[in-house]
Amino acid sequence: MTAIQDVHIRKLDIGMLWALYMLLEKKSISGVAREIGLSQPALSHSLGKMREIFNDPLLIREGNQLVLTPCAISLRNKLEDLMPSVQNLFDPLEFDPSTSKQTLKIAITDHAGQVLLPEVLRRLAELAPEMETTISIIPNRQTDLADLDEGRFDTRVGWLKTLPANWRKRKLCDERIVLVCDPDNEQLAKKKGKLSPKEFVHLRHVALDSDRPIYPNIVDSLLAKQGLKRKVVARVSHFAIVPYIIAKSNLCAIFPERLAKTYADQGLVKVVELAMEFPDSEISMAWHPRVHYDPAHMWLRKIIVDTTKDMLTAL
Repeated sequence: MTAIQDVHIRKLDIGMLWALYMLLEKKSISGVAREIGLSQPALSHSLGKMREIFNDPLLIREGNQLVLTPCAISLRNKLEDLMPSVQNLFDPLEFDPSTSKQTLKIAITDHAGQVLLPEVLRRLAELAPEMETTISIIPNRQTDLADLDEGRFDTRVGWLKTLPANWRKRKLCDERIVLVCDPDNEQLAKKKGKLSPKEFVHLRHVALDSDRPIYPNIVDSLLAKQGLKRKVVARVSHFAIVPYIIAKSNLCAIFPERLAKTYADQGLVKVVELAMEFPDSEISMAWHPRVHYDPAHMWLRKIIVDTTKDMLTAL
């Protein structure tokens, strides 16, 4: 681009180009002014600027008609090719889940993944058979925060304690905390009623902790406020392995209620109610601002929200 071209482009705007295109097509200042909603003086002023920019009269009066100069004819041909593309700039993004081949990138915590992903993926497969979903199972670690803004994933679901300030967030549901153990756990097999705090801390625990926690374990924090400390014999970063660790042993673990009931229905664990109240954990969904208005991601978020609502209704 030459310096002269750059100067001329800076003087133009889309409205002026559209007015010129209409003038070259209609060859009527009054008619075009009415059609695009400008006064005749304003349109004439715009035409004057165009004549200055292109250094050509563009439209010349012959009798009662305006005729195009050779420069104007050349411009009209170029604008015929250009203006449809300019109009397309304002068309909304089209998204049809039944035919889209877009890839969705989701990061989800171990717990939320086990609770929500099976039904979410079933619905995606049914409604969007050509779409691909890449899923990262993530713990709550400091390194996750960098991944959020580096585009590794666009949507995150789970216990979201720390997010970049510009990310959007929506709460999905609350999750109660219960205790799980092997169904044949000798210490708890005959236990009736709720487990007292003293009984709780004397058990042998498997604790959920990430390798680099960015906030304290909520169970240990609450116990410390009451002057109590549980006996932790193992720490893991994912829920999925816990039922197999405590199997055929006297170990126990704090677990989110919905996930605990899923494993209990499979006969893998026994659910024990606690006399002490732990704060509910909030499962939320967050997404990067770059996909806030993207139709595919808006559709995905609705799928996740609807799946959660249906899950809560079924309880």
